[in-house]
Amino acid sequence: MFDNLMGGLEEQHAQLKVKLAQIEIVEELEGVIIKGNATKEITNIEISPDVFAQDKEMLEDLLITAVNRFFTKAVDKEGEETQKMMSELLPPGFENMFK
Repeated sequence: MFDNLMGGLEEQHAQLKVKLAQIEIVEELEGVIIKGNATKEITNIEISPDVFAQDKEMLEDLLITAVNRFFTKAVDKEGEETQKMMSELLPPGFENMFK
């Protein structure tokens, strides 16, 4: 019984990683755009020319805030998808066990 569950869990985890890589996460903050996916991989950073005209410290602060917000969104999405996966694996009635 547990061998089947563990094998299923490993397979589901692999499928979850593939699914998370396909979920786009975008964080936009005052001319700074961070793009990536729910595996917490940043794939692109865009900075508006208007932001360059401002001071260096402000740009650094914008980047830090935008990156942190990106990671928060990615972690939240990962949690949602993991919860869905666990709900599908567990018998009916146990889906809220890990909330």
